[in-house]
Amino acid sequence: MDKHHRNMDRRGFLAGVSALALLPQSAAAQSSVPTFADFAARCRELTGFDVLPRALVGELTSRLPSRDLAAVAGDDAGRDAEVQKVVLKALYTGVYGVGTDNPDRIAYPDALMYAAIEDAVNVPSFCGGVPGYWAERPEVT
Repeated sequence: MDKHHRNMDRRGFLAGVSALALLPQSAAAQSSVPTFADFAARCRELTGFDVLPRALVGELTSRLPSRDLAAVAGDDAGRDAEVQKVVLKALYTGVYGVGTDNPDRIAYPDALMYAAIEDAVNVPSFCGGVPGYWAERPEVT
């Protein structure tokens, strides 16, 4: 083995050992972030709905910072009430935007505010009948 090859092996070994030394710290930091299932369960608990639209919870999960996700799961009691308000507002309105003038519609048609009136009122983002009515064959009389 030549000198250059030996140095590369030594460098690779040291880089690998350094990376392994960092793994327990990063794993511990990520363990406080709840899983999607845990976050969804907590959202069901907060809203009182047995079933929540996956698109709505998924979009909210992707937008919330990890420390806010952990706060909703109960890991940070000091931020819990503040973040719960943000989460509940997003779940019920389908809009997410903390402190912005132009909030994002994350899953507007799936917002929980329509669940209470779904038998009588269409979601404003759809026209005509119930969602998907145009895909069915018309009734022939």
